[in-house]
Amino acid sequence: MQFSKVSWLCGIILVLVAGAATALGVALKHEPSFYRQAQTPHNDASKELAMRFLSNFMQMLANRKYHETWGCDASQTEMNCFFHELFDDRAEADDLRRAGISSICVNLEEPPTDDDGNAVPGGHVRLGFRYGSGFFSAVITYELKVWLVPKEPNVIAVEIQRARAGAVPISKQTILTHLSELARKENFNFTQYRHQGNPVAVIDLQGDSHPAKSILTTIRVGANSLSLRGKTLEHGLAPPEIKDAKPLPK
Repeated sequence: MQFSKVSWLCGIILVLVAGAATALGVALKHEPSFYRQAQTPHNDASKELAMRFLSNFMQMLANRKYHETWGCDASQTEMNCFFHELFDDRAEADDLRRAGISSICVNLEEPPTDDDGNAVPGGHVRLGFRYGSGFFSAVITYELKVWLVPKEPNVIAVEIQRARAGAVPISKQTILTHLSELARKENFNFTQYRHQGNPVAVIDLQGDSHPAKSILTTIRVGANSLSLRGKTLEHGLAPPEIKDAKPLPK
């Protein structure tokens, strides 16, 4: 009789454990709708949008050297097409693949409003990627708030608001480690603090080089859109072309 009770109890425990493991597996395999929708098929239209984003971004970098003001506008669709069509051929993608990261996409959202209906400063970005491969892979998503630090030229703050593997909450520290490594590789200064319980990474794009030749003045994230604006300081501009020069009077 005692043996039957023990067997019954063990059976109940096994059923509960199996049920919990199944539920956890289903939760880990969950893919957010924004991530599924970003997986566009390879076609000419997708390649054209990817090239448009790359061309506009490279033009912005070139304009920083010779124009007083510069910028770049990109849609969420263009950025995801770039990740889908062109990013895999870049060296940065090789580094991520070695870390188990692939199939990156972004979701750009309109900033929320406060009680008075005013937009809260900072752009809201959801970053998604697949971690691992095959059956044991999962979609990792981070919900981020990004803004320029006031009165601190070329300093960007990134607040990690949520982190999930599938539908399961995970540590927010991992992305901070990746951001720190990226900043160190690019010679950017990196610090972090906490805001309302969330970790915040502060990245100084200028690093230790002085003085700054160009300043990022705007990061604006809207629904399906990203805008970057900046200005080049006078000493960073190319010298003006001199025409019909005349000798100075003696």
